[in-house]
Amino acid sequence: MRAGRDFLQRAMDTDVPADENTDRILGAALEQAEDFGLRRFTIDDVARRVGLSRVTIYRYFAKKDQLLNALIMRELRRFLTKADAVIAAQPTPEAKLVEGLTFCVTFLRGHRLLTRLLRTEPEFLLPYLTVKAGDFLAAARNWIAGHIRAEVVAGRVALPDEDIDAAAELLARNVLSLVLTPETVLPLDSPEGRQRLVDLYFVPIVRAMRP
Repeated sequence: MRAGRDFLQRAMDTDVPADENTDRILGAALEQAEDFGLRRFTIDDVARRVGLSRVTIYRYFAKKDQLLNALIMRELRRFLTKADAVIAAQPTPEAKLVEGLTFCVTFLRGHRLLTRLLRTEPEFLLPYLTVKAGDFLAAARNWIAGHIRAEVVAGRVALPDEDIDAAAELLARNVLSLVLTPETVLPLDSPEGRQRLVDLYFVPIVRAMRP
């Protein structure tokens, strides 16, 4: 469980210098990885794309692995920040659950780099989302559990503390499954279909946890 917490905390706390060159380098690195994947990813290609010299890029990121790590942490932080904002903006536990799940699935299924790696270079990512997914699931579980505990503390949800992690993991595993296997009979692509899923399955679950 500690590894999961550290993974998320590292994403939120990673200190990337907030200057124009860093933003440009990370933006170019993301575009390069989206267009060509990681197998052919080089500092030279990023330098050409961003219009800076290799020497300049090495001042910010001494190795390719450092650049890729910073890119991954930035994208994870972007996802978590947006998801937290979506959840915080909802007035009820039902809305937080529904809008939070919808955002997570939609964002991840539409993330160009993630979908490219799963499609063309699964060896880089797939093991850590399947047979070696313990740290990833621990991170997701802890993040979701934090939101559930906030609702419990606010008196909007009644769920024994020993059950919170299990509920959080069930949600995380559902999102992961929908991202890894996009083909589904679940009507996720239309507002009407999503609303029907919500009414049938999610709202009753949350209402059962109301104090």
